[in-house]
Amino acid sequence: MFVDIEFPYREEESDVFEYVKRPRISLEIFSARKNRWITLDEVLADTGADFCVLPRFIGNLLVEDITKGRYIEIKGVVPGVRLIAYIHNFKIRINDKEFEAPVALADSDDVPMIFGRVKSLDLFDANFLRGEKLRLKD
Repeated sequence: MFVDIEFPYREEESDVFEYVKRPRISLEIFSARKNRWITLDEVLADTGADFCVLPRFIGNLLVEDITKGRYIEIKGVVPGVRLIAYIHNFKIRINDKEFEAPVALADSDDVPMIFGRVKSLDLFDANFLRGEKLRLKD
């Protein structure tokens, strides 16, 4: 299916600047545990993230045991800081476009929901329009 959808940036508080606008999207992910689609709002579209990441409490809605996925340690901007996560493959849907993608389920609730590049954001022609909106097309 053809996707052409726009998401407005959200103005959010920042530790460095007073406010920052961030590209947030809505998507659906299929929960094998609940046997239904779960809607996730306010997911950060992040071209700097290799893959999608979700916090543990959402992972627990999707699968019985997050640790049954492939163990990884995610390294970010801060050297030496690592986040333990488990890679699972999920069906994801944005509007009418459905695809499978690897998603890291973090072993922490203190992480944001991130829509990364590999087999996700890279499937789209993503246009970040002057810090005002994000347009996804395929």
